[in-house]
This record gives sequence, structure tokens and C-alpha cells, in this order.
Amino acid sequence: MALQEVAARDRCGFSIEAPRHFNAELITAFAVGALLLAITGIYAVVAFSVSQRTQEIAIRMALGAQRAGIAKLVLLSGVRLTLLGCGLGVLGSVAVSRLVSSFLFGVSATDPLIYLLCVLIMMIMALLASTLPAARASFRRSH
Repeated sequence: MALQEVAARDRCGFSIEAPRHFNAELITAFAVGALLLAITGIYAVVAFSVSQRTQEIAIRMALGAQRAGIAKLVLLSGVRLTLLGCGLGVLGSVAVSRLVSSFLFGVSATDPLIYLLCVLIMMIMALLASTLPAARASFRRSH
């Protein structure tokens, strides 16, 4: 081996692993984009639902419903929507787990902890997305 062909060991490994790292970063970018789209969608659906239920909310408040009860009603609608989506998402991801297994580093494609963390993150984000419509619904005054 000529002296010009000598390279540091970490640089050689980097050139071999570069496509896998690029694929992992690309999948991560798509996952973040999907999370943002899902949260935007949940916010839009919950906000639209609140706008459609204005009369119902006003009647509930006129009959003595507390603001916290109205907010809880709206938050629960967002949680139900998210649970349905997470259930379908987990079923779909288990179905296609073999396709993505070559992109994973140090984790199984069917690792239950990863699925649990994804559902937990999605639930937290859905609660955050439902908070603004819930606050608007609970502070809305009937005219």
C-alpha cells in the first residue's frame, strides 16, 4: 500500500456508513415533517369541530357547565382522534416493519418501547394542539 492511500480509520468507516447515515437523516426529516402535518391536522379538525359546536357549547354553558368541563370535552375529542390514528399507525407500521428494518441502527423494527414512545409523543403533541381550541371554546361567550 502506497503512503498516499493511507487514511484515518474513522474516515474509511465514514465513507462506508455515509449512505446509511444519510438515509437515517432523511427518514428523520420525513418523520418530523409527518409529525408537524399530523399536529396541524389535529388542530384544524378540533378547531373546526369547536366552530361547528358553538351552539351546543353555548347551551351547555347556559345550563351551568363549567369552563373546565367544556375544555375537557374539547380535549377529549382531540385525544379520541389521536388514539384512533395511533392505533391505525401502529398496525400499519407493524405491517411494513420488514421494509424499514435495514434503515434501523441498534433497534428492532418491532421494538415495543419505540412504539410506546411514538404513541406517547403523539398524544402529548395532540394535547398541545387541542389546547388552543379548548381554551377558545371554554372562554367563548354567547351573545
